[in-house]
Amino acid sequence: MSDDQEMPNGNGELLLVVDDEAAIREITTTSLESYNYQIISASDGIEAIALYAQNQDKIKVVIIDMMMPKMDGATTIHTLQKMNPKLPIIAVSGLTTSKQVFIDKTSQHTTFLSKPYTVQELLKTLQLVLRQK
Repeated sequence: MSDDQEMPNGNGELLLVVDDEAAIREITTTSLESYNYQIISASDGIEAIALYAQNQDKIKVVIIDMMMPKMDGATTIHTLQKMNPKLPIIAVSGLTTSKQVFIDKTSQHTTFLSKPYTVQELLKTLQLVLRQK
């Protein structure tokens, strides 16, 4: 397949994947691991913040679902950005536009990706935010 050449591989970067749907966490983890990323995952914002606090020096990017119980994506992102204002974050949502998602669009470290997305879209977005660091 010639498409494989266009799929940007990672360099073993550690990513935090946050989604309350186990199937999405598993698919995202498997997909990213096959492109040379290391993954830790959380099922909600509270767990994500705890994992980030423990691995702050290692996590390069957080991929976070905006609609979650307990603590939503916007609150989680806000908290993570207080911990590290330069942390690259990819906010994902099934809402149709980024206007419907309450994230700080002035932050150069937060990128929006709408669901459903392809592995290729996710990999390209990841490369983009990793290059901005």
